[in-house]
Amino acid sequence: MQGSLEYKIDASGNKVSLVLELDQVGAKALVRLDRYINWAEVLKQTENDPEARHMAERLHTALQHLGL
Repeated sequence: MQGSLEYKIDASGNKVSLVLELDQVGAKALVRLDRYINWAEVLKQTENDPEARHMAERLHTALQHLGL
């Protein structure tokens, strides 16, 4: 069974809003995807890019919270 994922991006000025709408199957799939990503490697690759590193950490946290 394939989950659904819809997204909306709204950019105005200096702000960007990203809204994700997904069903339970899609949410569970994103939680599993988080487990497949080698976050240590991502952090290593972004060690010279603090903004990207911070976003990687926040994305990882958000994906983990989906699993609660």
